[in-house]
Amino acid sequence: MSKEYNSKSAVILQRYTPEDIQKLLNSGESKSSIVESLGLYMDALNKYIKEHNITYNPSKKRTRQPFKKYKETVPVKSFNSEEAEDPVKKFYEMLARKKEKRTLRELKNPYDW
Repeated sequence: MSKEYNSKSAVILQRYTPEDIQKLLNSGESKSSIVESLGLYMDALNKYIKEHNITYNPSKKRTRQPFKKYKETVPVKSFNSEEAEDPVKKFYEMLARKKEKRTLRELKNPYDW
């Protein structure tokens, strides 16, 4: 980082007392949202926390939610019913849908995936 970034953060942090920063950290917001709202850099805030012995315990509310693979259950068809499709035909349809999705994604941004 250049001196310009560090001096900007230092000037901003001079406006606040350690108690004010402690209140912000205890409010339950993440450090990144506090940094954005104050217009600081993360390194500057981390240094300030270390220098003034401020405690920061991340909220346990922000735990990662488990990923759900399927949104809804898929009904199972009877193999003897008329609705049952040919497995080979179904496979080719599924393959075509996947290829179409992949092509659209590549056309959107070829370096994004």
